[in-house]
Amino acid sequence: MPVFSRVRDGVLILTVDGDYTANELRRVGFSALEADDAPPKVPVVLDLSGAAGLASKSPAELATTGAIFGAYRDRLTGIAVVASSAVSDLFDADSAFASEAGVRVAVCSSHADAREWLEGGR
Repeated sequence: MPVFSRVRDGVLILTVDGDYTANELRRVGFSALEADDAPPKVPVVLDLSGAAGLASKSPAELATTGAIFGAYRDRLTGIAVVASSAVSDLFDADSAFASEAGVRVAVCSSHADAREWLEGGR
C-alpha cells in the first residue's frame, strides 16, 4: 500500500509513494481522521512528491481525490499539497481537486513550505 498517514505536531500528513488509487487514499485518510487521537480540527499535508502518474490523472480522478477531503471539510483547516511544479495546476485553488475538497488548498514545493502556508492560515 503506497499511502501512509501520521499526525505530527497537530498536522495530518498523508504521503503517497508510487502508484495509488483514490480508494487507497480514501481508506488511509478516513482511518486517520477517524482515529481516537485525531485532532478535531486539523490541517493536512498531502505529500504527492513521490506519487507516480499524477500528470495522467483525469479531471474526474482529481475531483474524486478532492471529494475524499470534502467529506471531512468541516474538520479540515486547509490542505497543502506537496507536488512538483509540473503538476501544480492540478491542485491549485481553481482545480477540480480544490473545488471538491471545499477548503483552502495550496500547492507547495516542500514540507517546510506546506507547514509555513498552513500555519499562516490557522
